[in-house]
Amino acid sequence: MELERKHFAGIDMVYINGRMVSTTSWQVGELMNDLIENGSTKMLLNLQDVEYVSSAGLRSILVAAKLIQSNDGELRICSAREDVAKILEMSGFDSLISLHADEAEAVAAFD
Repeated sequence: MELERKHFAGIDMVYINGRMVSTTSWQVGELMNDLIENGSTKMLLNLQDVEYVSSAGLRSILVAAKLIQSNDGELRICSAREDVAKILEMSGFDSLISLHADEAEAVAAFD
């Protein structure tokens, strides 16, 4: 799995490429937690290149979402492939985290 981070218009953007499984999801969680601890209050996960998300991957996203929300911030997800979006929806993530079709829509939705 590969991670890339960009900062645009006050938003920390995290691009994930690969599979978010128990052996890799800790990297995503660690990066998101570091960003939040360093003051990030707007974060966007771009899942365009994520092939699969396991329960461990979901957990790392959930932990970061709760942490950023406790700091009056917001986490959004964009560009998830259809099968990954279904996993997020079946797990109830769409009621906790805003899911967007593409990056432009997600960026525009931040306050």
